[in-house]
Amino acid sequence: MVKLPLRLVPGKGGAIILGFFFLFFFGFAVFWTAMAATGVLTGGMENEPFPGFRFAFPAFGLPFLLVGFFGLAFAVMKLLPGSPYFHVDISSQGLAVRRAWKIRQFAWSEISPFAVSVKTRSTKGGRVTTYWVVALRARDENHLAVESERYSRSVLQIDAGQYGSGKAENAAPVLVDWLNGIRAEAIERPGRANSPVAVPPDFRAAAREIGPMAAHMRATPARRSSVIARRPS
Repeated sequence: MVKLPLRLVPGKGGAIILGFFFLFFFGFAVFWTAMAATGVLTGGMENEPFPGFRFAFPAFGLPFLLVGFFGLAFAVMKLLPGSPYFHVDISSQGLAVRRAWKIRQFAWSEISPFAVSVKTRSTKGGRVTTYWVVALRARDENHLAVESERYSRSVLQIDAGQYGSGKAENAAPVLVDWLNGIRAEAIERPGRANSPVAVPPDFRAAAREIGPMAAHMRATPARRSSVIARRPS
C-alpha cells in the first residue's frame, strides 16, 4: 500500500538507451562541424561553389548539434533522481502530468474515465506500437467508446510502456482500471483525505510517495488542450 499523493516515474532503461544514442549523435556532430571548420582555419577550400563557401559550410552542422544537444539533455532529465521533469502525480483531488517544462493539471470531476488507445507508426526500424492511457473532457465522455475519436479528442495521454514494468499491452488496461478506481472514489467521496491505495504490481517500481506540498494542485488558466484543476472547498 502507498499513501496518496504519489508519483509515477518512467523507467530508466529507455532513457539510458536514448542517452547513449544522442551522446554519439552529438559527438559525431561536433566532430563533423570541427572538420568542416578546418577550411576556415586553413584559409581556403578547393573547388568552392562560391566565394566564402568555407565560412558557410560549417553552419550545416548546427541543426545536428542542436538535435543532439537537446536529445541528450532530455535523456539526462529523465535520469535525474525522482524524475522531477517527467512524471505523473496522483492525489485525491486529481492528477498532474509533467513533460519537461510543460505541466498540465486535471481535476477528477473534469475528465472522463480512462481507456486504452493503441497507436502504431512506421519507422526505419519497423512498426512501433504505443499503448496510450487516455482521458477526454468530461463532456466528451460519450466519444470514449469510439476508437477513432478516443485519442484525437483526449486531453490526457499516458504512455503505459514508460511506467509499467511488464509488457505495455498488458500494463495499459491495468493502469486504466487503477486510475478509474481512484477517480470514482474521489468523485463519490469529494474532500476525502489522501489515503493509502494498492498499487498494481506492474507499477510498483514506478510509484513514489510524495509530500502534500509537491502534489498540491493549483488552478491553471483555461486552455483548449487542458482541464482546469480547482481547489477543493
